[in-house]
Amino acid sequence: MGRARSTVRSRRGQNEVVTTVILIAVVLALAAAFIIVSMINFGKASASTSVSLAEAFMTDVADDIEASMYNPGTVLVYPLPNTQYGMFNLVSNYCTITINGIKYTSGALIYGTPPNYASLPSGYIQVIRGSSSNGAYNVINESTIIQNAAAPLISIVQYGTSTMNGITYGTYIALFPRVLVVNGSGNVYVYIPIFKVIQSGLRNTLVVNITSITVYTMYGTSISPLTVSISDTCGPLSKSLPPIKNVMNLRLVIINITMTFR
Repeated sequence: MGRARSTVRSRRGQNEVVTTVILIAVVLALAAAFIIVSMINFGKASASTSVSLAEAFMTDVADDIEASMYNPGTVLVYPLPNTQYGMFNLVSNYCTITINGIKYTSGALIYGTPPNYASLPSGYIQVIRGSSSNGAYNVINESTIIQNAAAPLISIVQYGTSTMNGITYGTYIALFPRVLVVNGSGNVYVYIPIFKVIQSGLRNTLVVNITSITVYTMYGTSISPLTVSISDTCGPLSKSLPPIKNVMNLRLVIINITMTFR
C-alpha cells in the first residue's frame, strides 16, 4: 500500500510539473505574440508619423522653391528629416509636358514607405498642396495644368499602393511642378518649371538649385494665327486643355531647377 501511494503521489507530481510547463509555454507564446503585434503596431504608427514628417518637410521645400524660382542662382539646402520607416528618392521623367508636339520632361521628389508598414488602397489620392485648373482646392482633385496665377505651381500629392522604378510603396508622396497657362488678348504665356534630378547614393541633404530661366517666343499673324495645344501628365495625373486658337504670340517660360542629394 505504501508503494502504491508513493507511486500515485509521484504521478501527481509529474502531472503538476507537466501542467506547469505547458502553462509557462502558453504564457511565453502569448507574450511573444503580444510583443510581435505590439512591434507591428508600433512600426505602423511610426511609419504614419514619418509620412506626416515627410509631408511637412516637402511643404517647406515647395514653398521655398515657389518663392525663389524667378531668381536664378538661388541655392536651397535642406537636411533630410530622420524618417526610419520610409525613404526619399528623386525620380526622372515623372512629368511629360507637350506643347504643340514639343515635349518637355520633369523629375519629382518622392517619399515612400514599404507596404508592410503603411499601406493605402491603389488609386488613393490626397492633395496636400495644389488645386484644380481654376485654382480651387479639392482634396481629391489635382490638375497638372493651372490657369490661375494665384494657384501653387509646385504640387504635393499623396498616393496609395504603387510601383515605381521597380520599387513597391504602400503609399508615397510626390512633389512635382505644374504648368501655368495665362491667356489674354491673343497672347499666351506658358510657365513650365522643370526639375532636372541628379541621382546620388547619399541621403543626407537635399540641394535645390534654380539654375536658369529660358524664354522662347513663337509668333502668329492676323492671316495665320497660332493654335496652341497643351497637355501635361505627371505620374497617374493627366490634363489637356482645349486648343487655344487665334494666338498672336506664344511665350514659353522654362524655369530650370536642379535637384540632388548629398
